[in-house]
Amino acid sequence: MLVSAVAIAFYYIWSAELTEKYGTLPVAAWNALAGLIAILPLAAVEMADTPYQITVQALWTAIYLGVMVTVAGLLLWLYILRAVPARVAASVQYLQPVFGITAASLMFGDRLGGLFIAGVIVILVGLALAVSNKRVVPEEVVTHE
Repeated sequence: MLVSAVAIAFYYIWSAELTEKYGTLPVAAWNALAGLIAILPLAAVEMADTPYQITVQALWTAIYLGVMVTVAGLLLWLYILRAVPARVAASVQYLQPVFGITAASLMFGDRLGGLFIAGVIVILVGLALAVSNKRVVPEEVVTHE
């Protein structure tokens, strides 16, 4: 988990720097290409061992995941990294489970209970603390010689 946390922090900071230097579209394109190249060997292994069928629904799902989730999501993410500090952009990602669980609940008719609401409150309080910039900046220490 520590390696994952360090890697994602490095990715966020590096993405922000690269986007600032080269622009959003080139960074998004290289990011998507690198991800595709990295996943191809794993996909080949999976496809060799698992029977699959290419259907219209599978194609639409792949298009949705590729265009909306990957491309649009990455462009939005890189834009946000350029517009706000990385700590704010990264903090907003904690809303993903809130939206995901809520959408799944609406789609499948599950009821959300008090623990879910409590979890959402904890996430929102954490986001508010991360986003607010209420740090006390110490006054400069003046030295007299």
